[in-house]
Amino acid sequence: MKKTNGVLLAALTLCAGFSSCSKNNKPEEGVGNVKSRYVFQVASVGTDGGATYIVPVENITNGTISTTGNGTETDGYSFINQNNMIFGLVWSTQGPITPYKLNDQGKVLKMGEPVNAVRALAYGPVKTDRFVFAANGNLAAPDAAIMDYDTKNFIIAKRGNINTLSITGINELATFTGVADVDNNKLFLPYYTATGVSGVTSKYTDSMWIAVVNYPDLTMNKVIRDGRASSSGNWFSMTSVKQIEDGDTYAWCSAYNSKNPSSFLRVKKGALEFDKNYFFNVEAKTGGLKIVRGRYIANGKFLVAIEAAKRDVAPSRGGGDPADVKVAIADVRAQTITYISGIPQYNAPWYDFPAYYEGDGKTAQFVLRESEERYRVYTIDINAATATKGAEIIGSNVSSISKLTY
Repeated sequence: MKKTNGVLLAALTLCAGFSSCSKNNKPEEGVGNVKSRYVFQVASVGTDGGATYIVPVENITNGTISTTGNGTETDGYSFINQNNMIFGLVWSTQGPITPYKLNDQGKVLKMGEPVNAVRALAYGPVKTDRFVFAANGNLAAPDAAIMDYDTKNFIIAKRGNINTLSITGINELATFTGVADVDNNKLFLPYYTATGVSGVTSKYTDSMWIAVVNYPDLTMNKVIRDGRASSSGNWFSMTSVKQIEDGDTYAWCSAYNSKNPSSFLRVKKGALEFDKNYFFNVEAKTGGLKIVRGRYIANGKFLVAIEAAKRDVAPSRGGGDPADVKVAIADVRAQTITYISGIPQYNAPWYDFPAYYEGDGKTAQFVLRESEERYRVYTIDINAATATKGAEIIGSNVSSISKLTY
């Protein structure tokens, strides 16, 4: 199997809230003797190209976790957590969606029958028991499939198509960077535009675009645009748009190759237009530095990776190249950036930002890449913006962290 090099969950990992952990981060005892384990998706490092594994872990606060020979091998490349399960999606043009859960011993168990689907280039959880994913089109075949997967019955409940050329209106293709559930009857799909011609870059980098899709119909509603920012998210980031607790929806952008700054925009609750009275200029708060990756945590706060220094040359993949970053809390209500003490500056690969929110309003877990096969878990106090160093993970690339109960 091909090495995945670790890909960001969305839902990866996607800010889903499961039961919070006990203070020692061991499986918790609760009503009905419910226990939980942290679950890592990892890619082994080796001369054979590596393999991908789902690895449950009991304790992440200290010690060393070896992933060599541990966990359950999977052909998944992308992973979505929903309905207390993990769903692995392959990277080939067509391939299976495979569900996994923890058995009563806390081991990873394959569930149901795999369902064949298109390659998921953008995805996200919807409600409590669905996730939606979309492919991309090209100039010869601009229609992109969009699918609604039922995590209770392990079936694709609805299929649709989006013409990625016609929705932009600028003779360029839309490339989706995520799927966000809004009001339970709309999906926000942020995108950037591409010419579809090798070696020819887009001329349209000075706007933020979001395709609004009706749910569960999976039909296009409209496209909303704002010329104060740039495209929301980066390739395979998945977590750049989020509807928060008060019903407002926020979207961040890196704004590479744009005249506009890295920033957050807002769509007010019930609206389908950007709020012209809101503009959180991240570069104005950081001395010109940009967001590289980010995901929502709670209470108006995003966990973000901020460039450690300005770049002289704009990176490829819209902010995708490895970059030295610092981890911070972006408070979209107060419009502040607070760097987290206790997490060192590090060289972030373009493809990951492994984090998990505990659902308690105050705690998140973050996995920092120290080297290709050495990672470190940090427990973050969101409100204090401090972090405590935890277990070291060796032997694999870590693409995501989450938690399942059993």
